[in-house]
Amino acid sequence: MNSPKTREVIESFCATTAGNIGISATALKTIPVSVPPLPEQRRIVAHLDALQAKVDSLKALQAQTAAELDALLPSVLDKAFKGEL
Repeated sequence: MNSPKTREVIESFCATTAGNIGISATALKTIPVSVPPLPEQRRIVAHLDALQAKVDSLKALQAQTAAELDALLPSVLDKAFKGEL
């Protein structure tokens, strides 16, 4: 949508009303949208899948760390109240 060619088409349909620039839904439906070739789409999907795998891994590590901290807190508080810290 942000390619120069598409923006040119979109801007040709824009109308100004009370200082606001807008485009009708009917005009918007007629605008051709460039789609990357299938190999590029697959490359993008593979990249996003790899990023999602990293996010999932980090979420699992965060959950594990949170569980370890939750288990450690009572022992730290116990030592603190006994004056052992």
